Amino acid sequence: MSAHTDGAVQKPPSKFQVRREKTRADLLLLGMQRFPIKGFSHTSIEDVVRDSGYTRGAFYFHFDSKEDFFLEVLRARRDARGDWRGVVESSGPTDLPSALMVAQAEFARTDPYGERWTMLIAEFTNAHRDDESLMAPLRALHAAWAEELAWLLAFAQEHGWCRTDRSALALATDLLAITTGYGVSYEMYGQMPDNLMDLYTRLLEPR
Repeated sequence: MSAHTDGAVQKPPSKFQVRREKTRADLLLLGMQRFPIKGFSHTSIEDVVRDSGYTRGAFYFHFDSKEDFFLEVLRARRDARGDWRGVVESSGPTDLPSALMVAQAEFARTDPYGERWTMLIAEFTNAHRDDESLMAPLRALHAAWAEELAWLLAFAQEHGWCRTDRSALALATDLLAITTGYGVSYEMYGQMPDNLMDLYTRLLEPR
């Protein structure tokens, strides 16, 4: 049966459209899995499609370049977080640490290579810092992530668990900066961020 939207009849997607969307989704998943192995610069298109059943031609049908692909992979990572806010709410946290831990566990579940991606993004930035066509969308992704994370801080503020002398967005930006620093430290020096949650709590607790 055809779907209806605002009185208009929409045809179901053709087999070609379904296959095309599956190919694109599969390639993005391959990117999420394979960029962390060798890094951005040393991961070739051949590395992405190797042993996947897809070809370079299939890759270039969907993406203009490795750089374009990398940005789309970052968007796919964003989408993979899913409804993490609903997970936090439904868990019924009773204080700031419990809300943070639920969110952190959900991020780790949907993005197991999070620390590695910190270095991948830094590598991408170092290689393309003078190319505004690439840096602008990267900055937009970071800003959107800060706004998304700000929901968690606003949620905590509403419950009286979080300081209110700064906006939720400003606090979210600080959290991302701390997380990025620890991610780089872990990747470069192997220092495990075992006190990261304590730092979050100290930054956010009511003043």
